[in-house]
Amino acid sequence: MLWSPALTFVNAAIIGTGPQVARTLRIKNGRIDGVDVAPDRRDVVVDLDGSFVFPGLINAHDHLELNSQPRLKWRGRYSNASEWIADFQPRFASDPDLAVTRSGTLAERLWVGGLKNLLSGVTTVCHHNPLHRPLRRRFPVKVVRQFGFSHSLHIDGDAAAASHRATPSEWPWMIHAAEGVDAAAQGEVVRLQQLGCLAGNTVLIHGVALCAAAAERVLDAGAGLVWCPSSNQFLFGVTADVRAFDDADRLALGSDSRLSGVGDLLDELQAAHATHQLSAEGLCRTVLAGAARLLRLPAAGRLAPGLPADLTIIKPTESGPYDALVSACRTDIRLTMVDGRACVGEPGLRGVFDATGVSAMPAVLDTTPRLIARWMGKHVQQMQLQEPGFAVNH
Repeated sequence: MLWSPALTFVNAAIIGTGPQVARTLRIKNGRIDGVDVAPDRRDVVVDLDGSFVFPGLINAHDHLELNSQPRLKWRGRYSNASEWIADFQPRFASDPDLAVTRSGTLAERLWVGGLKNLLSGVTTVCHHNPLHRPLRRRFPVKVVRQFGFSHSLHIDGDAAAASHRATPSEWPWMIHAAEGVDAAAQGEVVRLQQLGCLAGNTVLIHGVALCAAAAERVLDAGAGLVWCPSSNQFLFGVTADVRAFDDADRLALGSDSRLSGVGDLLDELQAAHATHQLSAEGLCRTVLAGAARLLRLPAAGRLAPGLPADLTIIKPTESGPYDALVSACRTDIRLTMVDGRACVGEPGLRGVFDATGVSAMPAVLDTTPRLIARWMGKHVQQMQLQEPGFAVNH
């Protein structure tokens, strides 16, 4: 980025810097320059009036191109995700809700997915699909690049083993697994182990059918789980018991796409909180340090000198930072920054855009005024598909 003056946030509650809550955060050249340090006399100083400053949120599972449709299913409950997938196949050419999925809309659909995440405070997302060309260009959020994946045993069968072998051991390898409540879903962990796919870099998505013994088998292999409770509840009426994975610190949260998930990552935090399985602090860990650990992202999920300044700033509440995050909606987010540059925020924080060298333009988010980085706003204005509740002013 071009040179810009250092920026220091003061009068804040800085979360993710260690056991103690810091009060100031200094940013310089896109990175964190200091925690709990006094601003230099030449710094741009921004008083956050007690706001909570988190590391940028991490969405550990989404299909970015599948967020322009409503939630869809054709049965009250499914026994296995394979039944839901089968219900889609004959409808792609006839169902008006699926018409938008044609290949010509891919770039815009990916951008809708990116905006969905950015507007909910997400700065990094794991896209469980190929790294399409628009994702390799300038994009609203960071997209995880170093990982391997298979869709599922239902789709890929034994070929999943080749995908796992081709994935470097230091990268995570992702697969939808145990996504259902029937015997087939329950048997997938054993099959993955037989195929050599259950290892220290394996990350299972969903895990609804995992019993205590299967969860122990996964954990003994060093693998982890991404939890998508609202998607599970929508399709199967139940979700995974994730407490063993939380105890082992091998749990992350994912929104899934809007085809089955309730909305964005903030909505997913609320859905997870409603299960009463984890504390508010534990839930926050699933979108911060826990997600970074599972996805092998050493520079994400925490705030420390030298790391990229990916930040999510939330309005203060008396309940404290963790309860504030798990109950937040999009308009509770005051500012989101990626690599030290303001992306979207309250008009009252225009000085942060200026200080980070970002030209901003006005927008509206859920009837609330916002500023958005001009390069993003101009792109949104040219799109036919739009993120619900968000508009850039002309």
